[in-house]
Amino acid sequence: MEQISTKQYMINYGLMTSVVLLTFSLMLFFLDAHYEQDTVVQITNSVITFAGITLGCLAYKKANDNNIQASTVRKMGTGMSLIIALVSIFYTLFLTNVMEPDFMDKVLEISYNQTMQDYPEALNGMDLNTFIENSKPFTFLTYPMILIFTLLFGFLYSVVLGLFIKTKKQL
Repeated sequence: MEQISTKQYMINYGLMTSVVLLTFSLMLFFLDAHYEQDTVVQITNSVITFAGITLGCLAYKKANDNNIQASTVRKMGTGMSLIIALVSIFYTLFLTNVMEPDFMDKVLEISYNQTMQDYPEALNGMDLNTFIENSKPFTFLTYPMILIFTLLFGFLYSVVLGLFIKTKKQL
């Protein structure tokens, strides 16, 4: 029996999942809801990501005569997460530099207002402009955090998924 390559499935399903996530993000942008990172948006992004990983692994399993190992699921899930993370980073770069250059300033303003409302003592009387100027040097951390968290959650999910869809040993 010839072993089927996982690389093509990782690329195809990683890109398809990225397109769905990108479409969802653009929908939020055009509805001016991209600043509201509420629980529903986070859950929707997670469900789309997990569904893409699951569908990719199940498609590979079906094409491979219903055989898949847990290590293959981990590899595929992490590979698809890497593709999703890279597309997300490029979208965020495009959003913050082309579509809406003052995006980070608005995010920091929202963060300031939320902190002022919840924990005013944490700001030590700092005004909005000082807060934005002090926080701006750290906005570059957005991009490595997208990569790290997407890979981490993709890996952890694929570990759990591998326990459920791996091929059981035949007696």
